[in-house]
Amino acid sequence: MLNHQQKATVGIYISGTILVLIGMVNCNPNISQSKFSKHDLKGFPQQIQKKAPDSSDPKEFLLTIAEDTWEYFRNAIDCRTGLVVDKIWLSPDEIADYTSITNIGLQMLATISAMDFGFIDSSEAECRVKVVLQTLNKLPRYNGFFYNWYNLRTKKASRRYISSVDAGWLYSSLAIVMTTFPNLAEICASLINQADFGWLYDNSLHHFYLGFDTEQECYTPYHYGLLCSESRICLYWGILQGAIPPEDWFYQERTINQDFKQAQIPQGAYTEKFGISYFKGYYTYDDISIVPSWGGAMFEFLMPGLLINERKLAPQGIGENNRRAVQIHIDYALNKLGYLIWGMSPSTNPARGYAEYGVPLIGSKVDGYSPTIISPHASILALPYAPQAVIENLKMMLSKYPVYGEYGFYDSIDPHTGEVGRAYLALDQSMVLISLNNYLNDNAITDRFEQLVSFAKISELLTEDDLF
Repeated sequence: MLNHQQKATVGIYISGTILVLIGMVNCNPNISQSKFSKHDLKGFPQQIQKKAPDSSDPKEFLLTIAEDTWEYFRNAIDCRTGLVVDKIWLSPDEIADYTSITNIGLQMLATISAMDFGFIDSSEAECRVKVVLQTLNKLPRYNGFFYNWYNLRTKKASRRYISSVDAGWLYSSLAIVMTTFPNLAEICASLINQADFGWLYDNSLHHFYLGFDTEQECYTPYHYGLLCSESRICLYWGILQGAIPPEDWFYQERTINQDFKQAQIPQGAYTEKFGISYFKGYYTYDDISIVPSWGGAMFEFLMPGLLINERKLAPQGIGENNRRAVQIHIDYALNKLGYLIWGMSPSTNPARGYAEYGVPLIGSKVDGYSPTIISPHASILALPYAPQAVIENLKMMLSKYPVYGEYGFYDSIDPHTGEVGRAYLALDQSMVLISLNNYLNDNAITDRFEQLVSFAKISELLTEDDLF
């Protein structure tokens, strides 16, 4: 048995991918296994394959992908609530009857992206977002926070659990909605102000708890501690809201403590910022130094960049680390594994269902994630750092695999067998559409986030932290 402090110390290194994203794909037995029918949705794909975009013009090529991806958020919507379903499968057809608050937040940003692209006008976009907000406002909460998962049939929590990382994504998305639609600012502000993010923060360790179990009335014994994680959004949002001091950024772990078993022994030295002593650690891949994530998955490095322009704000810090992660992903898949395509992140394995994938050499987890499955969304996340390589990669996928349908790229490809995971996940579709919007429309989403009051705290912080 570990005592409380030992649990907390070990838990520092648990990544959100393990306990949060697995839940996002219905691995939790408490989430309903029943599925919607097509009649519950606004629409459903009529064909498995669609003619892939083949334009030689890069902008037109990516714009076509964006327009097809938007069809998921136009159609995979529960008619009664206006909320996006977590996923749909094709062949055989299945529809999830639940969603997460991350899905809901990013659904609203996907709708704003569709407006930015001109797929819908501003009136339709505002109306769609308003429906989501009205439903959101009626969902049960705890201490002002939304639960992680909701059953769309009952509109009740699938499990009475508050997830810190999912809350970070939802409330950050609400803040962007507020800057986009003044008419909706009041309801967004009300939802945001009810949730004091400091409640989820452990001031003794300077890390966020994974969450709070309302049935047991206790915090999880584990924490988000690694800097390179999708949970980095919690830090950004907590700083913006004033729930945590900006300097607590330097309490986040660059690498797991050297005393713990991990993928490789970290190099580096102790240094100090704002009176905080921390280990400025890193791993190496060939001759490249990199601050690792938990499992080496692309989204762990790049997902926070959907809302914060880390490439621009931290060219010597987290932005440079992101660039190196992309470089390594490309090299590892193409040159080390001999794949024709690259981009690994949690996704749907065509044979075995959802699982985590990544480059194990840049993940802290011993053995890392499996380097087996390729997902288009992982490649598209890399657009800010390697646009030409991304476009070439997507075209290679289209030329070699039947990976394109009515709602754009399917979720995954097994490069060993050529099998395609014919599923669309709300999370992955939103990452695709928002990434394309930022790339093609001059950082349309990240610029909105920069308009928020107190954003200067983040920009100054990112400039301060040179990782290497």
